[in-house]
Amino acid sequence: MPASRRGALAVTLTAVLLAGCSAEPEPPPAYRLGGDACGAVNPADFEALTHATASKTPSELVPGLGGGSCKMEFDGSGGYATLSTFIAIHPSGEPAAKAMYDDFRKGDGERSGPGTDITLSDIEGLGSAAYLYRQHDDKKPWTVDELWLYKYNVRHGSLVLTVSGSGYAREAAGWPSTEEDMKARVRKSVDETMKALRP
Repeated sequence: MPASRRGALAVTLTAVLLAGCSAEPEPPPAYRLGGDACGAVNPADFEALTHATASKTPSELVPGLGGGSCKMEFDGSGGYATLSTFIAIHPSGEPAAKAMYDDFRKGDGERSGPGTDITLSDIEGLGSAAYLYRQHDDKKPWTVDELWLYKYNVRHGSLVLTVSGSGYAREAAGWPSTEEDMKARVRKSVDETMKALRP
């Protein structure tokens, strides 16, 4: 290849790489909730685990704050679970959402630590900021009749979303064989709810 063509190719590749590096992350969407909070939550995975249809209890938030909350309860032959979802959309924007998220994280952090079976860890790549609050004794494997709890808290633009799943199995059949799989089910609910809230 002639030197002039190699030089032109190098310049083109450099420009492409620089453009890729300087691209700003996509801004958060203008999240909104149409109807009650339970309409944004998909209960299918937990209904399959427990062999129960969800009982749904939606509620509104304080006036002036968009969103709502939803508690789903599953009580069947396969097990028992609750899936609680809190959706807060701040009309005043991201600073108010950040203040709420930081307050939640501080409170959850104070409950975790040495001497408890509660851990809190930040999560990369989920919203603007996110953490996982979990309760389980990691020294032993997951078993039937053992309580599990995973709570994801996410901030993205004006949205603060909390999704908490907890429960226990009455039979091993149909339930995840590892704790990571159980955690993934709650994380899937987070992703699906955020998608449902996009305009």
